[in-house]
Amino acid sequence: MDLGPGASRCFHCGGPLPATARFLVRVDALPRAVCCAGCEAAATLILSQGLGRFYEFREPPTAPPAGGARNWSAFDREAALRRYTHECAGGERELSLQIEGLHCAACAWLIETSLRRTAGVRQIHVNASTARAELRFDPHTTPLSGLLARIDALGFAPLPLSFVGDAAEGTTERRAALKRLGVAGLGMMTVTTYAVSLYAGVMQGIAPDLEQFLRFVSLLVATPVVLYAAQPFFVSAWRSLLALRPGMDVPVALSIGAAYLWSVVATLRGRGAVYFDSVVMFTFFLLLGRYVEMSLRHRAGLQHDALARLLPASSLRLTGGKAERVTPDELSAGDRVRVLPAERVPADGRIECGSTEVDESLLTGESAPRVRRAGDELTAGTLNLTGVVEMTVTRVGQDSTLAAVSRLLERARSSRPAVADLADRVAAWFVTAVLLLAAGVALYWAHADATRAFATVLAVLVVTCPCALSLATPAALAAATTRLARAGVLVTRGRALERLASADRIVFDKTGTLTRGEPRLESVVTLEPRLTAAQCLGVAAALEGHSSHPLARAFAHLTPAADAREVKSVAGCGIEGLIGGRRYRIGRLEFVREGWSGAPSAFAHDPDRTSVVLGDPSGPLAVFHLTDALRSDARDTIERLAGLGLVAGIASGDREGPVAAAVRQLGNITASANLAADGKLALVRSLRTRGHRVVMVGDGVNDAPVLAAADVSVAIAGGTELAKVSADLVLMGEGLGGLTCAVETSKRLLRIIRQNLTWAVLYNLTAVPLAASGLVEPWMAVLGMSGSSLLVVVNAMRLLGRPATRSAAQPPPLERAVHA
Repeated sequence: MDLGPGASRCFHCGGPLPATARFLVRVDALPRAVCCAGCEAAATLILSQGLGRFYEFREPPTAPPAGGARNWSAFDREAALRRYTHECAGGERELSLQIEGLHCAACAWLIETSLRRTAGVRQIHVNASTARAELRFDPHTTPLSGLLARIDALGFAPLPLSFVGDAAEGTTERRAALKRLGVAGLGMMTVTTYAVSLYAGVMQGIAPDLEQFLRFVSLLVATPVVLYAAQPFFVSAWRSLLALRPGMDVPVALSIGAAYLWSVVATLRGRGAVYFDSVVMFTFFLLLGRYVEMSLRHRAGLQHDALARLLPASSLRLTGGKAERVTPDELSAGDRVRVLPAERVPADGRIECGSTEVDESLLTGESAPRVRRAGDELTAGTLNLTGVVEMTVTRVGQDSTLAAVSRLLERARSSRPAVADLADRVAAWFVTAVLLLAAGVALYWAHADATRAFATVLAVLVVTCPCALSLATPAALAAATTRLARAGVLVTRGRALERLASADRIVFDKTGTLTRGEPRLESVVTLEPRLTAAQCLGVAAALEGHSSHPLARAFAHLTPAADAREVKSVAGCGIEGLIGGRRYRIGRLEFVREGWSGAPSAFAHDPDRTSVVLGDPSGPLAVFHLTDALRSDARDTIERLAGLGLVAGIASGDREGPVAAAVRQLGNITASANLAADGKLALVRSLRTRGHRVVMVGDGVNDAPVLAAADVSVAIAGGTELAKVSADLVLMGEGLGGLTCAVETSKRLLRIIRQNLTWAVLYNLTAVPLAASGLVEPWMAVLGMSGSSLLVVVNAMRLLGRPATRSAAQPPPLERAVHA
């Protein structure tokens, strides 16, 4: 196509060129016409960065810049950053963008390449299929407004998304799919009625003018079905051919297009067979199968969309004794908010006065209300049921628990198991084989019986459409993710379910995992007269206030002696800091002993109790004895996991006495005590070296290294810790029951995926020879292919239901996976 000065279309956006005032850009020393100053600026920027190859591979048209350069400075305001970005380590921020005007992989490549060359951009990933971008940047180097302006200058419209942002996207897709399905359905009912009359006329006789009339009417009805309802198939097929990766829509588009054109020619000539009925039936059943699959996929995102609606429209902020209604976006950390009964909590916070019952079911999956009192944490989006409470806001916007859950769900939706990638690769090769097979069948029948050649080839193309093969895995994965979300289990990586199904070892941390994570201070034993028990508690509170370990919660209600400075935390050992000019340590005895300058006298230290030691350079100061009850469902969960084939063990940093007590309550489980973080890491690596698939269950923050080393990581994360969790699965509830649900669902998931893939292969092995031999008419092929596709989707939907109830099997004799 000539895109020089004499061309009629814009070189950049593909739009019509104005009759006058054309703009020119030079590409390889040749002038190219563009329609406006915006396209001229965008093309000049692209070419100046050495990205001219974009024009060789892009799928036109590129969106022209609307209304010239826009002012993006509002996105540098603190409120906007808080709403649209999430703060990461080192002051970096990340956000999601919806990019309008992005049509193909070349557009995605252009944006990624251009932004990677921009100072301050740490990471950029653009998904061409969803027109979404994930961006991580340093606002101190390049402001967000500068990055948005750069995308805008390339000719695309970037739309920053808050964590509540994509409900409308699914609604638009669903409405468009329903419209196309409706047109195809009406067309199928009408054309099928005419086809019955035509078939009856072939057998019983029909007047030629009436037959021709029915053909023309069928043509009129089938045309909008092909041009509108079937349009996505043609667009997708063309894109995959341009990318030299033929997808499942290639044989679909070829079948619909060829059958329609053949029938049009036959109708205009007044002789020959017509296949309008097969065309509209094929289109309708394909759209129906994909609509069901899309509904299943959207249902997997309903939890995400429901989270978006949890924040209240307004809340009561208390300022100087006065209450004013403000939106949640206007709240900042430190604000005081009053939450009335039947209102939702507008932000994460801590109750200052009052008590109430709170419904946390959407976040945790547990329907029973939770009692919250002064000092307890409240999570944004939870429902206040009974009392009036006043709270101090601790986190808002992208730093809130609600946003953290949303990010985990978004990560899960974009993650795919290895079996899904394998199915896609097989489908791509299968499509190529189908096209070659159709060509071979056409050559054979052209010599054997030319009158049956087209009908036979059409039947082969239709019957071998790999819809069932391509739908087998995504449908099952969407159903499994939805099922687990209802049970309070967030799947943050799709591949984890595949690995979980084959796991044979599960290792638990004890404190905060098998126990409730609500430690209570049982007693204080002072060891030196230099500090009283109250003073020791004050020092402990000051240090533990900087710790995220579950045992630190035992000191949360105490008043710190003073602010701790130069605080240093050692994972699995303890914490040290400077208070009043003196350095203190609290934690494991071995850790505290390392800070002693001399060799202090021995002291009584009960090894059978959970305890932490406080000391300074002169020696030990106090021992704090703590208690933390096991979770009520811990024993039942371990027994059920054993029945599912997982050998359980404990890897704890606690002393042998408390760990042994936990083993006695839990039953037949092995344990290892006195393990620091590196000891737990070595244990998991040892199990994996011996060929085991290991699941590690921890609190998600303190156990991060060992969680990363396991095949599958499971975090039991409270709302305040959720933003820091990067595990494969996150249990949102108060119990461990979600673990057994996850294992059962993962095993059912792989079983159903195998069933779907087996059915798809057997169907094709049976149907292809019949179609190639001419025994299957096109309309029969349509019904067979459609039934096959619907079958795999309906089979996948079985995952939404609960598995059959089974009594927990008695655990087999456990191999000593972890050594006490």
